[in-house]
Amino acid sequence: MLSPIISGAPGRLRTGDIGARPGGIPATPTAEVIERLSPSHRGLRFPDELLISRDPQRFNTFLNQQITAVQRASDYLGETELALRQLARPLESEKRYRQLQRARQWVARRALLSGGTIDRNFQPCLDRPARVIFQCPPLQALLFTEQREVITFALGEGTFRHWSSLVIEPEMPLTQRIFTLNRALGQSHIWCHYELAEQRLLFTVPEDRWASLSHWAVRGGGVCFPADSLTLLQPQPLLSFEQQLQDLLTGNPGSLPLTAEQAVRHLQSERQKLHVSRQQVDSQLAQRPALLDALKAQSLAEHLRVQLAGYRGDYRGLNQALACQANLPLALVCQLVDSR
Repeated sequence: MLSPIISGAPGRLRTGDIGARPGGIPATPTAEVIERLSPSHRGLRFPDELLISRDPQRFNTFLNQQITAVQRASDYLGETELALRQLARPLESEKRYRQLQRARQWVARRALLSGGTIDRNFQPCLDRPARVIFQCPPLQALLFTEQREVITFALGEGTFRHWSSLVIEPEMPLTQRIFTLNRALGQSHIWCHYELAEQRLLFTVPEDRWASLSHWAVRGGGVCFPADSLTLLQPQPLLSFEQQLQDLLTGNPGSLPLTAEQAVRHLQSERQKLHVSRQQVDSQLAQRPALLDALKAQSLAEHLRVQLAGYRGDYRGLNQALACQANLPLALVCQLVDSR
């Protein structure tokens, strides 16, 4: 594992090699293991900025956003992998301490630096918001209670509190109870499912709403929850790769300790998935017609000349229309272009 820093003066390292194992069992140093791992694919940056700038007609706004998301996710994972590789090399105490500090800050600012394209498990989330998976054991009783009960959830505090209710009937099967929970909790962007293998009820919520769950409460009918007061719930997030990585960088032993080799392999695997996505997009773009024939190009140029001539030097409205044309209805674009 990466040698943790002892709290106190900078540069003081705990004894023990980076690849040492408990019990004095000799092991190959982590630095050597990581160096043997083949670096991630070093292809062109994704997307190809030159391709976008020289041939903008092959792209639309939404596709540009998707391509940029893939690039940001790949860049963030690549920088994280690079930081781990640098820490695996022999470094002076002071330099190693600074590198550890930078790595911790890099991991802690994941949501900002990745633009929300990487979730807590360091997996790309390009077509969905990053989510937090958590469990709340008190709510599991709702799946097996044999008495009728009206359940009311409250999320938030004060005048901004959001309420949602549901009714649990004794004859409800498990699937219907989960459906009823999702119908009520879905109003607060919380979704649940039952994991049969582990026999536990799991919940998911968008990461940007996770902080609001500190004010999540429930009121029942006196069976599973009291009827005369709100019971504050305490959601427990599942162990994530991000937490394991932080434990690795700080030297705190966790329930499932992560080694530097495992971390690098995980990052490489996720970057490889992004590389496959890039190849698929490149293949689709290559199949699209990109070139204009001479007559079409001349027609478009003549049309643009007429539009510019009609503005008599006032290009602000036209520029605004052209900038918005990918996001606005055609009628509104025409109104902007034709307005004087």
